[in-house]
Amino acid sequence: MEKEFGNILPEETKQVLRDTFKDLKDKVSIEVFIKDNDQYSAFTSELLKGISELTDKIDVKIYKSGDETTKKKGITRFPTILINPDKYRVSYVGAPLGEEARTLIMAIMLVSTNGTILSDAALKRLFELKEPRHIQIFVSPTCPYCPQQALNAVSAAIARPDLITAEIIEMYENRDYIDKYHIVTVPFTVINDIPIGTGVKPPEIFVEEIHNLSSIEKAFAPMSGETVNVDLAIIGGGPSGLTAGIYAGRSGLKSVILEKATVGGQVLVTPIVENYPGFSQIAGKTLVDIMYQQALQYSHISEGEGVVDVRKVEDIFELKTNRRTYNARGIIIATGAEHKKLDVSGEKSLYGKGVSYCATCDGYFFKDGKKVIVVGGGNTAVTDALYLHSIGADVSLVHRGDKLRAEAFLQKSLSDNKIPVYWNTVVKEITGKDHVGGVRLQNLKDNSIKVLEVEGVFVAIGYVPNNEIAKMLDLKLDSEGYIKVDSKQRTSMHMVYAAGDVTGGIKQIATAVGQGAVAAITAFEDLSNPYWKKKVR
Repeated sequence: MEKEFGNILPEETKQVLRDTFKDLKDKVSIEVFIKDNDQYSAFTSELLKGISELTDKIDVKIYKSGDETTKKKGITRFPTILINPDKYRVSYVGAPLGEEARTLIMAIMLVSTNGTILSDAALKRLFELKEPRHIQIFVSPTCPYCPQQALNAVSAAIARPDLITAEIIEMYENRDYIDKYHIVTVPFTVINDIPIGTGVKPPEIFVEEIHNLSSIEKAFAPMSGETVNVDLAIIGGGPSGLTAGIYAGRSGLKSVILEKATVGGQVLVTPIVENYPGFSQIAGKTLVDIMYQQALQYSHISEGEGVVDVRKVEDIFELKTNRRTYNARGIIIATGAEHKKLDVSGEKSLYGKGVSYCATCDGYFFKDGKKVIVVGGGNTAVTDALYLHSIGADVSLVHRGDKLRAEAFLQKSLSDNKIPVYWNTVVKEITGKDHVGGVRLQNLKDNSIKVLEVEGVFVAIGYVPNNEIAKMLDLKLDSEGYIKVDSKQRTSMHMVYAAGDVTGGIKQIATAVGQGAVAAITAFEDLSNPYWKKKVR
């Protein structure tokens, strides 16, 4: 007996969708292709039929594997979802579970409104395309970064329906692609059957990759002639940056939050947060969504917009991004920190092929009992190990010391779940050709070497600060590269502040939020009354 839609989607989620669908403009035709006796097809069929009941702007037709329409359209993978196939070439292959469901809903919204998440510069470059492009974005239910890259592709297909096909593919249900392209991390992009690479790309770089059919890492100069004046430019969209945006707006300051990747920072990929006041337990992604929606009420937020240059011109800071130029009276640097690397042989060459720094993003590949290790001994490492264990991976922890730094309750969970720990051990080499095949471990007590066969290596050994902006402004840094600040988050340059992980210290969400609030309030006070300009009598 097939499930009823009400058993798939809670009533409160239905209401959220009803409210969301009020913004639909044109009617959207959706064709769903399924096969019998397939749980993914059954789920997809019920989900889409239920969605169509929430609005008269969505029309859903269901076809089975033996139908003439299915044969005529050449559908060979099930389930497959086509969105407005008479106008666009946008499809979703697989059951839209987890984060993938959000991608599907946003794709429907974009198609209905003929919308795009691409910047003006990216669209201008896209209209210069002369040859067809078939874009495939491989995603997973647990990857919080996947929706943005998928919607880059959908936006491109909407903007250029004459040349661009966008296909969003659930990687776990389509394992032959994993072997074909050696995919072990998502989002993974393939264009015209050429693997482009992993991760979310800013729209300008994404479009350039569409043109070049190769990976592009270089940031582009801003659009000439487009300048935006703001009181406060907040660089970084993690908890500290979002909080700074809230407090800046409430103080009456015109502010912009510039995030080069995806809003949320490290919290975005934290499976469960259990130490943030007000929530005994909350998914990191959910917490980010709440912060994001509140910050939007007070500050403009621009994702995929990275600062490529900043300089001070008299009392104004000129920031150049990959899209435009900003003139700001003050700056808050909230760029956070990135994962520290092991710096061992095989780590770089096998990144995205079994080496990962995000268990939430890539753990799904190893859920069927595949053997993996997590390297580290802090909260992040133990949380990652527990998460991987919970989804069915065969996980062990590798730690260079004889005791963990993680909080006591996490250590107890590790012990209760009988997750093995290699004490006093370091990774000397990661081996494999097209994907990780093993690791060479060294025991620091007796220098013995152990070769361990594993398919995944998750690295969680700490962070290094993203201090590029600080270096551009020649700010004072400590010995580890973190930005030096005073008790009011002021840096060594007037009207430049820093908050969150980029300042070092205790790396906790609550700390980042507090520092973001202090930085914004201090900026308001300094703009109102620049203490350094007071004349001495």
